[in-house]
Amino acid sequence: MSLIILNRARRVLTVAVILGQGFLALPLWAEPNVDWDSLRAAYALYTKDPTDSNASKVCSFLPHDLGYSAPPTARRNHSETEKFILRGLGVLEGQIFRSKPNSVALAFRLYTIADGEFAESLDVTLGKLICRNPRLFLQQLKANRHLVARLDTLLMNYGPDFTEDDQAQAAEYRHRLKCVRKVRDRELQDIRDECVEFMEENA
Repeated sequence: MSLIILNRARRVLTVAVILGQGFLALPLWAEPNVDWDSLRAAYALYTKDPTDSNASKVCSFLPHDLGYSAPPTARRNHSETEKFILRGLGVLEGQIFRSKPNSVALAFRLYTIADGEFAESLDVTLGKLICRNPRLFLQQLKANRHLVARLDTLLMNYGPDFTEDDQAQAAEYRHRLKCVRKVRDRELQDIRDECVEFMEENA
């Protein structure tokens, strides 16, 4: 009996050593290095020629997930890039309102570096798409759900046009909710229901 126990113990120890070596071999996760100069250049090109390929080019210089934090040496570059893109956000907004999927995807990807006024501008712009093209909005929200930290700021931030006008906000809320409910695509049912439930619970 003691021999069997000893053999089992050896097998457990061997497996533990192998697993430990495997974990040691795995690379530690590191935040992506953002090439701010290339990102600004790509966005400048996009504002001059807002094609799908140019939108994708901008995305290629952005982090893939939330949680990016610029190192101290890059914070000024980060801030300047946010301001630069914010000044040219009108072009992106125009393409979003024309229902260009790559531009909508770009807006979601910009959340990875956006903060403050920049993030709020993205919320307002994407929120306006809900009634213009609710199907496209839900498609892109589903594909980029991991980039949306708070649904309330996206679904229910109506922008400065609705500030201090409770009736206008209520009307816009009802309009957005109605538009989202109309989407019947089976593959979008889960994300539609998530949005509807959230809006109803936070009205």
